[in-house]
Amino acid sequence: MFVLVDNAALRRWLPLLAVLVGLCVFGGCSLFPAADLSKNVRLNRPSLPPIQTAADSVQLEVFFVDRPADDPLLGPSLWREIDQIAAIPAETRQVLHENGFLVGLAGSSPPLAVQTLLNLVTDYSSSETSSNKLMVGLRKLLPPGIETEVQASNPIEKCHVNIADGQRTKPRDYDNVRGMFRVKSARLRDGWVRIDFQPEIHHGDMKVRTTSTPEGWIYQNRQNVDVRHAQQFSLTMNVGEIAIITAAQDNPESMGDLFFRRGDDAGKTQRLLIVRVADGGQLSGAY
Repeated sequence: MFVLVDNAALRRWLPLLAVLVGLCVFGGCSLFPAADLSKNVRLNRPSLPPIQTAADSVQLEVFFVDRPADDPLLGPSLWREIDQIAAIPAETRQVLHENGFLVGLAGSSPPLAVQTLLNLVTDYSSSETSSNKLMVGLRKLLPPGIETEVQASNPIEKCHVNIADGQRTKPRDYDNVRGMFRVKSARLRDGWVRIDFQPEIHHGDMKVRTTSTPEGWIYQNRQNVDVRHAQQFSLTMNVGEIAIITAAQDNPESMGDLFFRRGDDAGKTQRLLIVRVADGGQLSGAY
């Protein structure tokens, strides 16, 4: 449909229209609502959706605590309050101890020695500086069946390790070596999870290498990996429980010594790996 406009009438209205526009501009009015403009600005602003974690993911809190190797807190006072018997079978515990590892579990209400290590309480009797109580923490999300790496040691240029394998001890020399745990989770029932720890020794130069995966062979930029299957262990843990892994103090040049002890005899430090189950994830299916 077309509308015919009288040119004479249009000329009569143009001056009045110009006056109205001028009044709006000088009086602070806007022909376009400010709210609409701000809405457009917000819509054009780049944004990312929040990260959604999978409902069945197990959430682990991982802490590293570095203490002087002769600290009394690392001795019998600590291990009297930590359960080593129920944590892992006796045979596995023996293999780990022969290779310099100590593994134990603490409840969701940690004993006093563990609280002190985590700086949950103040050790007023100690005159140590904060550098001797260094604690570094991170949180890892582990969907069931997915692995992650936890690096226990800083890189070492050269290292000699005696690996106990049954009745034999195999000496090994490594260059540019790191102690690593490959960690995987599995939900068992409501509030309970199993955490698998696979010790690995990463060594040599970083370069592109072929790697076997469930999907086939791929190329990855990595070091050589010495997987120590005999030293693998698993912990069944409830939400809130704490696992403590460190080196035995009476086993030098062992795997535990490689993973957790640094420095010379005059200033040796010892590291503890502390893993807490923060969330066991939700069970899916009919349950």
